[in-house]
Order: sequence, then C-alpha cells, then structure tokens
Amino acid sequence: MELVSKLYFSIFVFSLIVFLDLLIKFKRPIIIKVLLALITLCSGILSLLQSLSIDITWFFYASSILKGTISLSIIYLFTILYLPEFKRWANLSLIIYIIYEFVLYHFLYNSPNSLAHNKIEPFLMVIITKFQLPLYLNLFRIGMTIIILGNVIYLCYTILINQINQNIYFDKIKRWTKTLVFYWVFITIAFLFLHFFELPAFLFYMLSFSSFIVLQMFVFYRPTFLNRSSLKISLGKSFNKGENYAISQLEFINEFYTKLYFVRQDASLENLAAILKISSNDLYKFIYYKYSMTFNDLVNKNRVDYFIDIIHNAKYVNYTIDALAKEAGFSSRQHLYKPFKKFHGGNPSDIMDAING
Repeated sequence: MELVSKLYFSIFVFSLIVFLDLLIKFKRPIIIKVLLALITLCSGILSLLQSLSIDITWFFYASSILKGTISLSIIYLFTILYLPEFKRWANLSLIIYIIYEFVLYHFLYNSPNSLAHNKIEPFLMVIITKFQLPLYLNLFRIGMTIIILGNVIYLCYTILINQINQNIYFDKIKRWTKTLVFYWVFITIAFLFLHFFELPAFLFYMLSFSSFIVLQMFVFYRPTFLNRSSLKISLGKSFNKGENYAISQLEFINEFYTKLYFVRQDASLENLAAILKISSNDLYKFIYYKYSMTFNDLVNKNRVDYFIDIIHNAKYVNYTIDALAKEAGFSSRQHLYKPFKKFHGGNPSDIMDAING
C-alpha cells in the first residue's frame, strides 16, 4: 500500500510540473488555458487524495466534485475546439452536475448514517459496500452519467467524422484529437465500472493510475501551436478541404496586394468583405485556408514587409520611424513594434541604423 501511495503522490508532483508548464508557455485563448489547468489540477489533487488516509465520506464527495470537474472541462474543451454549436448541451450538463453535487452535499451533511470520522485508505473505498446512497441519488447519478455519456458519444462521433473529411483545422491536431477520443472512451468506461461494479483492488489501481497519467500527458504534450495561438479556435466544420469559396484568389490578390489595402488604417475584415461583396465569415475562412493566419495577422505581416521595403527606398530616407509606420498602415510607431518583432524579429530602429550606416 505504501508503494501505491507513493505512485499516486508522484502523479500529483507531475501535475504541478505540467501546471507550471501550462502557465508559462500557454498564452491564449484564456478559456482553453483555464480548462487545461482545471484538468491538470483536479486530476493532480485527486491523485493526492488517493495517496492519503482521510475521512471516507468527504473523500467520496471531494472525488465526485473533482471527477465531475474533469469530465465537464473535457466536454467544454471538445465543444470549444470542435463543435461550438454544442455549447448549450454542455451548459445543460453543467447545470445538472451542479444540482447533483448540491443534493449530494446536503445528503452527506445531514445523513445520520454518514461515515464521518472513519479513516480508510481511499483507494479501497470503491470495494467498500457499506457506503450506500439513497435511491433518488443513485437514480440522479445514473441519469447524469447517461447524459454525460451521450455527450461523449456524440462529440467523439462528430470529431471522427471531421477527421474523415480531412478538415484542415483538425489536420494540425489530428494525433492529439485521437488521443482525446481514446482517453475519453477509456476513462468513461473505466469509471462506469468503478461506480457501479465491485472490482478487485489491483484493477482499481491500474485503471485510476493509468487514467491520471494519460490526463497529465494529454495536457503536457498538447499541440505546440495552441500555446501561442491568437486564432479564433472555434472553426468547427467549416474548413473542409476542397470547399468552394465565394471569392477567387485573383480577386483577393488584386484588392489586398495590388491596391495595397493592408496599408489602410481603417483596414478590417468587415470592410474588405464589403468591398469584395462577400460575407466576413467567408473571407475569414478563405484567408485562414490560403494563408494559415487570421486577417489581422495577415495585415500586420504585410505592413511589416512593406515597412522594410520603404526604408530601403530613397524617397523615404528622411522619414522618421513614426512617419514610416504610418505609411505602412500602423497608427503609430508603438503599434509597429510588436508585429515587427513577431514577423521579422528585433527592433525597427536597429534595421534603420544598419541601412543608414
């Protein structure tokens, strides 16, 4: 038992390492960062509780909250990454879960049969038969499990269908997606057995320990581009390869590049879409598919390239950095620095000093 406790504690330590890695490396979007952090911390704390000898009643309640939070965090993660229109069902699952935890807490706090103050190794709790919930709570828990399981099946099916369709967004996270689907199916089946069937202790150790490891690995080995993504993540099913766009590339090049649309200070996705007579959503999809970046990134990248071009032009030799930045479409030199560092590196004044000798 001491070895098992140490193994669970080691997962808790690893979860802290993963959490710090997430805090340092993951920039945006914040909602994805929060969900990954919840998955990491809740599974880590659950591992820590598994390694301690604590009150069995409140271990039961704490583990219920932590497992529920992990499940709902994964549901919301799937929803945001793959199927934003599923959000109302995710919200419904959250409401049902909150109600269940409130009712469960009320029962445990007021139950005369509570096992409070009885200490036991938590990883043996699943094979204890004394701890019984009333019929209404068991039915509530079964209903909640069916709803969450239904969400799991539908989301997994949708994700796999998108992979078959060679969705260009999923191409970037295909392996991670398959890991997500495999883990979710595995953990759902595993904990269904743990909740409703009596299993030998060694099977519980194997299932719970491996599930915690997979969770931490899943967060730790997330796709690198997610760490720095400023893209709108919720691309859904609208990026299938071979899709016919409402605009030709020639039309876009003529307006955006030939007419130097990107240097206009009023440049915006909506404005350019109006000029090209298409919807802003169609234009967003076209730009992402053709250039693998957002409209704002495409504009700023070309403004930086244009800035570098004009500082080599004798016509602009006496221009200040501020004046050159405005010529390139930036509202001021301050708004030039961050895109310049992102798409070129270094400082604009350094390159100007090098050119002017």
